[in-house]
Amino acid sequence: MTSFLNQKLIAASFTALCSATLMTACGGGSGDAGSANANTASKTAASNQAMPSSSQAVNPTPAQTANGKMVLAYYSDYPNNFSSLSKYAANVNAVAVDFWNISSSGDISGNGAAAPDNAMAFLKARGIAIYGCISNVDDGGNWSSAIAHDVSVTNRAIAIANLVAFAQANGMAGINIDFENVDQGDRANMSAFSADLASALHANGLKLIMTVPAFSEKDESNPYNYGFDLAALGKSADFLQIMTYDEAIPAWDPGPVAGSDWMENDLDYAVSKAPASKILNGIPAYGYDWTKPGTGSQLYWRQTAALIKQYGVTPRYDAASNSLTFNYTASDGSGNHTVWTENAASVTLKASLVSAYGLGGTSVYAFGMEDGNFWKGVNAGLQK
Repeated sequence: MTSFLNQKLIAASFTALCSATLMTACGGGSGDAGSANANTASKTAASNQAMPSSSQAVNPTPAQTANGKMVLAYYSDYPNNFSSLSKYAANVNAVAVDFWNISSSGDISGNGAAAPDNAMAFLKARGIAIYGCISNVDDGGNWSSAIAHDVSVTNRAIAIANLVAFAQANGMAGINIDFENVDQGDRANMSAFSADLASALHANGLKLIMTVPAFSEKDESNPYNYGFDLAALGKSADFLQIMTYDEAIPAWDPGPVAGSDWMENDLDYAVSKAPASKILNGIPAYGYDWTKPGTGSQLYWRQTAALIKQYGVTPRYDAASNSLTFNYTASDGSGNHTVWTENAASVTLKASLVSAYGLGGTSVYAFGMEDGNFWKGVNAGLQK
């Protein structure tokens, strides 16, 4: 898809915005293991419009927030997850509760964390759609290609029956399948599993979200990505949640976590394969803090402003990726650090891609990582 404005306009507008917004709200899944940046013109030209101001409501009604779109946030086992949910629930109209795994036999069980009964009750009381997020993680905590194979082939019927019963028993709106490390040979099997599961869910008034890696056309054949046929999955699932985060992770060299250029390349490919109205892009409420290439840790959005203040650093807004980056020398002896993350400008801009592409909505990872300023950025972008 072509740009709304040219790259020079984008760069100029954000150079002006950067100094005013660096300290307003500094930012900070699993993404594509093979994707890389490309120098394409950006739909993020929406950034030359107004930035979120302090007068904007942090807690609008779901109808105002969504602007007719799905706003899905993940509720996983992070510190302060329930506190964040309680404060910011009005910013979403759907939540993926991420506390369950499925076994090769098709049985669903907790992932080792305490059942989120308080969150489930809270969401039901407020009429917010709950999607049970089901992962193919084994007892060792690893994404299991064997589980994905067995569930999509050998034990597909019992797995589907269990998933439907699980959603019904827990008063959910549907199921979010988050299978990762799917074997390339299971591409057709995963598509057939999605089709059969969607049919069974739909017959019971329920919906299906398929969570998939973010990748562009040139990365479709990467072993991490090939198991996901977006065209086939887009025919059966109600939504494809594209994990447009983790462009760079601590195991790799430092770089943008969700660069707008990379995100757009991935969305270009996704909307060429599946209806845009079924696609959700992903926005991270975190960044990464590298001590050296290949070593680092996750940095929540809500932690970042304090880190900047502690070391008195001046972040740089990277206009090419619409991301925030800075360096500091830690007082704990761990040496020089490099951080890549998000701020209010970048979050607004990436949320505005929902309108630019005509997407079905957006997703946020995850409750507990963010603060009110993060949601201001999301809401501002959704209104564009």
